[in-house]
Amino acid sequence: MKGKSEGKPLGLSRAEAVRIAYTARFAPTGPGDPGAEVSDGTAQQLERIGHAQIDTISVVQRAHHHVLWAGDRRYDPACIARLESGPRRVFEYWAHAAAYLPIGDYRYCLPRMKRIAETGHEWFPADRRVVDAVLDRIRAEGPLRSCDFEAGDGPRGPWWDWKPAKAALEYLFMSGVLLVASRTGFQKLYDLAERVLPPVLDSRFPSDEEMGDWYVKRTALAYGVFSEADVAYMRKDGRAGLSAALSRAEESGSLVRVVVDGNESRAAWASKSALEAVSEGASIEDGRPVRILSPFDNYIIDRKRTKRLLGFDYTLECYVPQAKRKFGYFALPVIWNGEPVGLVDAAAERKTKRLVIKRSLFHFRPDGPMTGLEALKYAPDGFHAAFNDELSEFAAFNECDETEYT
Repeated sequence: MKGKSEGKPLGLSRAEAVRIAYTARFAPTGPGDPGAEVSDGTAQQLERIGHAQIDTISVVQRAHHHVLWAGDRRYDPACIARLESGPRRVFEYWAHAAAYLPIGDYRYCLPRMKRIAETGHEWFPADRRVVDAVLDRIRAEGPLRSCDFEAGDGPRGPWWDWKPAKAALEYLFMSGVLLVASRTGFQKLYDLAERVLPPVLDSRFPSDEEMGDWYVKRTALAYGVFSEADVAYMRKDGRAGLSAALSRAEESGSLVRVVVDGNESRAAWASKSALEAVSEGASIEDGRPVRILSPFDNYIIDRKRTKRLLGFDYTLECYVPQAKRKFGYFALPVIWNGEPVGLVDAAAERKTKRLVIKRSLFHFRPDGPMTGLEALKYAPDGFHAAFNDELSEFAAFNECDETEYT
C-alpha cells in the first residue's frame, strides 16, 4: 500500500484491493470451537455480508444455502429455520432481489414497502377485493401458503401466470403488510407482519440521513473496498443521502479514500477496519484457499464491480438460450486466494447421490483458458489438492456421495 499524504487518497494495487475485498467477504465467523452453535456463525455472517439471495434454481443447493456455506463450511440448511424461530434473527424480504436479511435491517426496508403500498407493484397487479379477502383469511386463520387459496379470475402479473390470490399475497408481502413466517420446502408461509416481527424490534421509519449511513455501513462491511456506484446495488429507495453519508464516514475516519490500481478517475473508499485487518497480516490463505461460489454470491453478484475489481467477465447462462451458451447452464465460479481462476458446470443428481461435473474450465495457461481436468496440470502448487478438497466438501453439502465428471 502506498502511504497516504495529507489530503491525498491512499494508493492500493489491484492485488491489495482484491485481498481487502476477499477478506471482507470471507472473514471467519463465530468461535473456532467445532461444538459451537453453527447458527450463531450464520447470523454473524449475514450481519457482515448484509443478505443472502434466494433463488428458485435448485441444480445444486439453493442460492442462499450455497452463499452461506461458501462463507462457512459448518453451515447446514437447517440454520435458517433456527434463525427464523424465537428469538428471530433473520427475515425474508427484498435486497437487490429476494433475500434473507438480518432482522435489525427491517426498518431500512420500510421506504420500499411504503412506496409499493402507495403506488403498487408492476409484477403483482392485485384486485383490491382479492387483497382484502386474502388478508381477512390470514387475520382469522393464521399463517397460510399460496396453495391454501383456490384459483380464480382476476388480473395476473406479466412474469408469472399466477392466480389472483398469489399475486395478492406477493403484493401484501412487498408492501410490508405480510411477511414470510417460514418456508415449508420452498413454499412461503405468509403471516401478518406484526405476528412475525419481534415485539422489541426498532421499526421507526428511517430518515434520508439514516438510510444513507446504513447503505454506506452495509457496503463497507460487505465489500471492504468500493466506489459510490457499488453502494446500494440495484436498490432505488432511500438513496438521496448517499453522497453526504460517504462524506460523513470519511470525515469520521471509518472510511479511507483510496485510489485502486492508479485509477484516479474513479473515487473509491476502503473500510478502515478492513484496511487495518489486512495491514496487520490477515491472510486470505485461511486453510480454504479454493472456494466454489454460487452465481449469486455477494462477492461476485455485482457483475460490473466483479469485472472492474477481479477482471472477471461472468455471465450466468441459465438465462441465456441454449444455442447461445458459451460454457454451460449453471457455471459455478472457482476462486483461488481471492482470484477467479475457473468455472465448473455442476448438477447434483439427488436420486443417485452424485455430483456431476458436466464441464470445467480453468485460466492457468498464459495462452488462454483450457477446459477439462488436463488444465489442472498447469495450476499453481497446491491448487489441485485444494480444489479436490473443496469439491469433495461441496458434494457432501449437496448430499452427494461421489463426484463424477462427464
